[in-house]
Amino acid sequence: MKVTKGVFIGFIFGFIFSLLISLVFMLFAQGMAGGITSLTGESWLYYATVIPFILTFMLLGGYFANRETVSNKKLWLISLLSAFFVTLYSGTIGALFGEWVVRGGSFITPTENGYTGVNFEGTWFWGLVYAFVLLPLTTPVARLLIQAFLELLKKMKFSKLLY
Repeated sequence: MKVTKGVFIGFIFGFIFSLLISLVFMLFAQGMAGGITSLTGESWLYYATVIPFILTFMLLGGYFANRETVSNKKLWLISLLSAFFVTLYSGTIGALFGEWVVRGGSFITPTENGYTGVNFEGTWFWGLVYAFVLLPLTTPVARLLIQAFLELLKKMKFSKLLY
């Protein structure tokens, strides 16, 4: 029962923070590009991040619900793996899924000069590159999010972690 509640809290936490992180990323990117043109930004980014965030925090909720202690070293390793998974998924499968949803289920769009579509090979290649290159940035952010998640679990008495 404790694991189920931890997984449920992970689902809620992952959903909320996927939206918040996407919003902050979008606002930062728009600001760097010359100005904020929309408060919500591109909807494909939200679709790209919601699934990996929810899966990650559901797994962590189940994992932390039954643990007495987790070392700081293990938390950093979990943060590294979580950051890599979220970045890889959102940069590859998530980006393709988001584009598919936004474009109405079709990756190929007819134009006057023929057909244009999503660059699958480029998305897979650059998603993998970004997942590795951004690890020094995404790992500390993941560590902060996991720390906040642990504090929430402790406050709700679902985890007795001492670290």
